[in-house]
Amino acid sequence: MRTATHTPAPENGTPCPACGTPNHQHRNFCRSCATPLTPRREDNATGPYAGQRPPLHRDRKRWIARALVAAAVVAVVVGGVIGGPPAARAVQDHFAKRVAVHPTAWSASHEDPQHKAGLAGDSYSNTWWGTGYAEDAAGTYLEATFGQPTDLLALLITPGTSKRQGQQSEQARPQEFDLVVTDSSGKQHTSHRSLNDGGVQRVDVRVRDAVSVRIILRSAFGAAKDKQVAIAEVEFFARSKN
Repeated sequence: MRTATHTPAPENGTPCPACGTPNHQHRNFCRSCATPLTPRREDNATGPYAGQRPPLHRDRKRWIARALVAAAVVAVVVGGVIGGPPAARAVQDHFAKRVAVHPTAWSASHEDPQHKAGLAGDSYSNTWWGTGYAEDAAGTYLEATFGQPTDLLALLITPGTSKRQGQQSEQARPQEFDLVVTDSSGKQHTSHRSLNDGGVQRVDVRVRDAVSVRIILRSAFGAAKDKQVAIAEVEFFARSKN
């Protein structure tokens, strides 16, 4: 036997747009077919949510980056002008094109008869200058002279007897040295420098109108009674005049 069921009260209201069944005004979905009775409003807003940071447009990011780079360049140039001639020359040297320059003469306070000073500048990394003395040969120097004043910017030094790992340690290698650059007025620019043990290494100089460069040894890697300090190659780079 079926129990008596409660007959729902009839609902009067807006008919369902799909099946036409009347629904109470508080319903959101049709009681017969579940079709939404209240159409959704499409949100066409493109702005950020509350608390959300609006994204930057790509073009805007690009222009901001360009503006920052331009500001940095202007700051460097203005700093050079405000700092006076030395600062302006430092800015010019930083952006200058570098070219290799070759000394017209080489000399040394001491040298091995088979490994003379000129071999440090012959453009061959498997030939080398040797001090001719065992141990670190502190005080011994190697000197290069230019035929005309040169705006010197940097040196490349290859310590030891070669660029190759297996050969460079056959002799001792310079560790600390004094770098003395003499300009055309006779002024000496002296600085204390150091190298790592092996490999081609750059030493920044930045001396205007340089006429000679002297490397004075102070200490060495691998110094021993049966080894002399060796330098395979010294290369010089100056400001291009073009």
